[in-house]
Amino acid sequence: MEELSARLADQRIRNRVIECLEYLAEGDDGIRATGDVEYFESFFDWVADNRPWDWRANSAYTPAEVNAVDRVHSALLAAVEETRAMDTAETIASGWPQRIAPIARSALDLLVQRGRFDEDQEESAPSR
Repeated sequence: MEELSARLADQRIRNRVIECLEYLAEGDDGIRATGDVEYFESFFDWVADNRPWDWRANSAYTPAEVNAVDRVHSALLAAVEETRAMDTAETIASGWPQRIAPIARSALDLLVQRGRFDEDQEESAPSR
């Protein structure tokens, strides 16, 4: 089995972040589809909540994309603090999914505008 290069790992992670942004951009419908735990945790699987220096160094992001994802990251951290003991319905009632949605939509639009990377070959720019 061939070893995964750091660049290819970065490309795959960026693609996974796009997938997370898709449901975050849906607001209440996004959290209903994923549930309250997965709503937050899937994003933090790819964008570490406690190690921002790691994800910001991803070679597949542009500086503008890092800034956009960072805004989502900050909003989600704030939401986690306020909704930690809440279930899905309570989190929806808190208004956080609707506040996060436009921030996530903006980041999603930026990343999708550039495209998705190939998952099997290193690329300098997205091909999909």
